[in-house]
Amino acid sequence: MDTRQLFQKISERMRSDFEASGQITHSASKGTVRENVLRKFLEVRLPAKYALGAGEIVGRVRNATSRQCDLIVYDRQNGVTLLYDENIQVFPIDCVYGIVEVKSALSKAEFLDGLEKIKALKAMTPSGPVSLPVTGGYTLVYARPRPFGMIFAYNLGGNSLESLVENLREWEAGTPAEFWPNYVCVLEVGVIFHRASASLEHSIDSSRITAGAWPMYISYGKDSLFQFYRALHDVGARMQLG
Repeated sequence: MDTRQLFQKISERMRSDFEASGQITHSASKGTVRENVLRKFLEVRLPAKYALGAGEIVGRVRNATSRQCDLIVYDRQNGVTLLYDENIQVFPIDCVYGIVEVKSALSKAEFLDGLEKIKALKAMTPSGPVSLPVTGGYTLVYARPRPFGMIFAYNLGGNSLESLVENLREWEAGTPAEFWPNYVCVLEVGVIFHRASASLEHSIDSSRITAGAWPMYISYGKDSLFQFYRALHDVGARMQLG
Protein backbone atom coordinates (compact mmCIF):
# COMPACT_ATOMS: atom_id res chain seq x y z
CA MET A 1 0.00 0.00 0.00
CA ASP A 2 1.24 3.48 -0.90
CA THR A 3 0.59 5.37 2.35
CA ARG A 4 1.23 8.78 0.87
CA GLN A 5 -1.20 8.17 -1.97
CA LEU A 6 -3.80 6.96 0.54
CA PHE A 7 -3.45 10.15 2.57
CA GLN A 8 -3.68 12.23 -0.59
CA LYS A 9 -7.06 10.65 -1.34
CA ILE A 10 -8.19 11.29 2.24
CA SER A 11 -7.00 14.88 1.92
CA GLU A 12 -9.07 15.34 -1.24
CA ARG A 13 -12.14 13.97 0.57
CA MET A 14 -11.60 16.33 3.51
CA ARG A 15 -11.28 19.24 1.08
CA SER A 16 -14.55 18.21 -0.56
CA ASP A 17 -16.34 17.94 2.81
CA PHE A 18 -14.98 21.33 3.81
CA GLU A 19 -16.24 22.96 0.63
CA ALA A 20 -19.64 21.28 1.02
CA SER A 21 -19.94 22.79 4.50
CA GLY A 22 -19.93 26.19 2.83
CA GLN A 23 -23.61 25.61 2.01
CA ILE A 24 -24.44 25.88 5.72
CA THR A 25 -25.58 29.41 6.52
CA HIS A 26 -25.27 29.34 10.33
CA SER A 27 -21.64 30.22 11.14
CA ALA A 28 -21.46 28.25 14.41
CA SER A 29 -22.89 25.13 12.78
CA LYS A 30 -20.51 25.54 9.86
CA GLY A 31 -17.55 25.71 12.24
CA THR A 32 -18.70 22.59 14.09
CA VAL A 33 -19.02 20.62 10.86
CA ARG A 34 -15.51 21.61 9.80
CA GLU A 35 -14.08 20.62 13.17
CA ASN A 36 -15.88 17.28 12.88
CA VAL A 37 -14.28 16.60 9.49
CA LEU A 38 -10.86 16.60 11.18
CA ARG A 39 -12.19 14.79 14.25
CA LYS A 40 -13.52 11.89 12.14
CA PHE A 41 -10.19 11.62 10.38
CA LEU A 42 -8.30 11.41 13.67
CA GLU A 43 -10.69 9.20 15.66
CA VAL A 44 -9.96 6.11 13.59
CA ARG A 45 -6.23 6.79 13.13
CA LEU A 46 -4.92 7.59 16.61
CA PRO A 47 -3.85 4.94 19.14
CA ALA A 48 -6.52 3.70 21.56
CA LYS A 49 -5.03 5.62 24.51
CA TYR A 50 -6.15 8.91 22.93
CA ALA A 51 -9.67 10.32 23.04
CA LEU A 52 -10.97 13.49 21.42
CA GLY A 53 -13.19 16.13 22.96
CA ALA A 54 -13.94 19.83 22.65
CA GLY A 55 -14.58 22.52 25.22
CA GLU A 56 -12.57 23.94 28.10
CA ILE A 57 -9.60 22.82 30.18
CA VAL A 58 -9.22 23.73 33.84
CA GLY A 59 -5.97 23.94 35.78
CA ARG A 60 -5.11 23.25 39.38
CA VAL A 61 -5.07 26.94 40.27
CA ARG A 62 -8.45 28.44 41.07
CA ASN A 63 -10.05 30.23 38.09
CA ALA A 64 -7.37 28.87 35.71
CA THR A 65 -9.49 27.96 32.69
CA SER A 66 -8.57 27.80 29.03
CA ARG A 67 -10.56 29.38 26.26
CA GLN A 68 -12.88 27.21 24.17
CA CYS A 69 -10.74 24.60 22.40
CA ASP A 70 -11.74 23.00 19.11
CA LEU A 71 -10.16 19.55 19.57
CA ILE A 72 -8.79 18.35 22.90
CA VAL A 73 -6.65 15.21 22.90
CA TYR A 74 -6.89 13.55 26.30
CA ASP A 75 -6.08 10.29 28.07
CA ARG A 76 -8.83 7.78 27.26
CA GLN A 77 -7.63 5.16 29.73
CA ASN A 78 -6.88 7.25 32.83
CA GLY A 79 -8.44 10.60 32.06
CA VAL A 80 -11.67 12.00 33.44
CA THR A 81 -14.09 14.68 32.33
CA LEU A 82 -15.46 17.12 34.88
CA LEU A 83 -18.46 17.90 32.71
CA TYR A 84 -19.54 16.18 29.50
CA ASP A 85 -22.53 16.61 27.22
CA GLU A 86 -23.00 17.27 23.52
CA ASN A 87 -22.42 21.00 23.88
CA ILE A 88 -20.13 21.55 26.89
CA GLN A 89 -17.10 19.47 27.91
CA VAL A 90 -14.60 20.32 30.64
CA PHE A 91 -11.31 18.46 31.19
CA PRO A 92 -8.69 18.74 33.95
CA ILE A 93 -5.23 19.73 32.68
CA ASP A 94 -3.66 16.57 34.16
CA CYS A 95 -5.32 14.27 31.61
CA VAL A 96 -4.82 16.46 28.53
CA TYR A 97 -2.14 15.66 25.95
CA GLY A 98 -2.78 18.74 23.86
CA ILE A 99 -5.12 20.68 21.59
CA VAL A 100 -5.65 21.23 17.86
CA GLU A 101 -7.23 24.52 16.84
CA VAL A 102 -9.18 24.26 13.58
CA LYS A 103 -9.40 27.25 11.24
CA SER A 104 -11.30 27.61 7.99
CA ALA A 105 -8.89 30.27 6.70
CA LEU A 106 -5.61 31.11 8.39
CA SER A 107 -5.53 34.88 8.18
CA LYS A 108 -3.13 36.72 10.49
CA ALA A 109 -5.95 37.43 12.95
CA GLU A 110 -7.06 33.78 13.03
CA PHE A 111 -3.46 32.64 13.33
CA LEU A 112 -2.83 34.88 16.33
CA ASP A 113 -6.09 33.70 17.91
CA GLY A 114 -4.91 30.09 17.67
CA LEU A 115 -1.49 30.97 19.06
CA GLU A 116 -3.02 32.70 22.09
CA LYS A 117 -5.17 29.64 22.83
CA ILE A 118 -2.09 27.44 22.72
CA LYS A 119 -0.24 29.85 24.99
CA ALA A 120 -3.12 29.84 27.51
CA LEU A 121 -3.10 26.03 27.60
CA LYS A 122 0.65 25.67 28.08
CA ALA A 123 0.66 28.34 30.79
CA MET A 124 -1.71 26.15 32.84
CA THR A 125 0.64 23.17 32.96
CA PRO A 126 1.53 22.25 36.57
CA SER A 127 5.19 22.67 37.46
CA GLY A 128 7.39 20.17 39.23
CA PRO A 129 8.32 16.52 38.58
CA VAL A 130 5.99 13.55 38.23
CA SER A 131 6.44 10.50 40.49
CA LEU A 132 5.37 7.13 39.08
CA PRO A 133 5.51 3.93 41.21
CA VAL A 134 7.16 0.99 39.41
CA THR A 135 7.77 -2.65 40.29
CA GLY A 136 10.19 -3.52 43.06
CA GLY A 137 9.11 -0.67 45.31
CA TYR A 138 10.91 1.95 43.27
CA THR A 139 9.57 5.28 42.08
CA LEU A 140 10.30 6.76 38.67
CA VAL A 141 10.63 10.55 38.73
CA TYR A 142 10.56 12.53 35.49
CA ALA A 143 9.88 16.06 34.32
CA ARG A 144 6.23 16.85 33.75
CA PRO A 145 5.65 17.20 29.99
CA ARG A 146 4.02 20.31 28.57
CA PRO A 147 0.93 19.65 26.44
CA PHE A 148 1.21 20.24 22.73
CA GLY A 149 -0.65 22.86 20.75
CA MET A 150 -1.27 22.61 17.00
CA ILE A 151 -3.22 24.56 14.40
CA PHE A 152 -4.95 22.94 11.42
CA ALA A 153 -6.38 25.12 8.66
CA TYR A 154 -8.25 24.35 5.45
CA ASN A 155 -7.10 27.49 3.60
CA LEU A 156 -4.50 30.24 3.81
CA GLY A 157 -7.09 33.01 3.83
CA GLY A 158 -5.19 35.42 1.56
CA ASN A 159 -1.99 34.71 3.47
CA SER A 160 1.08 32.64 2.58
CA LEU A 161 3.24 30.20 4.51
CA GLU A 162 6.10 32.66 4.33
CA SER A 163 4.04 35.52 5.76
CA LEU A 164 2.65 33.23 8.47
CA VAL A 165 6.20 32.40 9.55
CA GLU A 166 6.90 36.13 9.78
CA ASN A 167 3.71 36.56 11.85
CA LEU A 168 4.92 33.74 14.09
CA ARG A 169 8.37 35.27 14.53
CA GLU A 170 6.82 38.58 15.58
CA TRP A 171 4.54 36.84 18.09
CA GLU A 172 7.31 34.64 19.49
CA ALA A 173 9.60 37.66 20.00
CA GLY A 174 7.39 38.69 22.93
CA THR A 175 6.42 35.19 24.12
CA PRO A 176 8.49 32.68 26.15
CA ALA A 177 9.49 29.60 24.14
CA GLU A 178 7.61 27.30 26.51
CA PHE A 179 4.36 28.69 25.06
CA TRP A 180 5.23 28.38 21.36
CA PRO A 181 3.14 26.14 19.06
CA ASN A 182 4.28 22.65 18.12
CA TYR A 183 2.99 22.47 14.56
CA VAL A 184 0.84 24.25 11.99
CA CYS A 185 -0.73 22.58 8.95
CA VAL A 186 -2.63 24.08 6.03
CA LEU A 187 -4.41 21.33 4.10
CA GLU A 188 -2.86 20.64 0.68
CA VAL A 189 -0.50 23.61 1.13
CA GLY A 190 2.21 22.96 3.71
CA VAL A 191 3.31 23.01 7.34
CA ILE A 192 5.15 25.23 9.83
CA PHE A 193 7.37 23.89 12.62
CA HIS A 194 10.58 24.72 14.51
CA ARG A 195 14.14 23.64 13.89
CA ALA A 196 16.70 23.21 16.67
CA SER A 197 19.53 25.72 16.37
CA ALA A 198 22.37 23.25 16.90
CA SER A 199 21.29 20.00 15.23
CA LEU A 200 18.93 21.44 12.57
CA GLU A 201 16.50 18.68 13.55
CA HIS A 202 12.75 19.18 13.70
CA SER A 203 11.75 20.39 17.18
CA ILE A 204 8.17 19.18 17.37
CA ASP A 205 7.68 18.02 20.95
CA SER A 206 7.35 20.78 23.54
CA SER A 207 10.52 19.91 25.46
CA ARG A 208 12.66 20.59 22.39
CA ILE A 209 11.09 23.92 21.43
CA THR A 210 13.50 26.32 23.09
CA ALA A 211 14.50 29.94 22.60
CA GLY A 212 17.26 28.75 20.26
CA ALA A 213 14.80 27.17 17.82
CA TRP A 214 13.37 29.05 14.87
CA PRO A 215 10.19 28.59 12.80
CA MET A 216 10.25 27.53 9.17
CA TYR A 217 7.84 26.19 6.59
CA ILE A 218 7.80 23.46 3.95
CA SER A 219 5.31 23.43 1.08
CA TYR A 220 4.33 19.76 1.13
CA GLY A 221 1.25 20.31 -1.04
CA LYS A 222 -0.89 17.17 -1.25
CA ASP A 223 1.29 15.48 1.39
CA SER A 224 0.58 18.09 4.09
CA LEU A 225 -2.09 15.97 5.80
CA PHE A 226 0.30 13.02 5.96
CA GLN A 227 2.97 15.20 7.58
CA PHE A 228 0.45 16.60 10.08
CA TYR A 229 -0.63 13.09 11.07
CA ARG A 230 2.97 11.99 11.55
CA ALA A 231 3.73 15.04 13.69
CA LEU A 232 0.64 14.56 15.86
CA HIS A 233 1.40 10.88 16.38
CA ASP A 234 5.07 11.54 17.19
CA VAL A 235 4.49 14.38 19.65
CA GLY A 236 1.79 12.41 21.48
CA ALA A 237 3.94 9.29 21.67
CA ARG A 238 6.70 11.19 23.48
CA MET A 239 4.40 12.39 26.23
CA GLN A 240 3.65 10.69 29.53
CA LEU A 241 0.99 11.83 31.96
CA GLY A 242 1.24 11.23 35.63
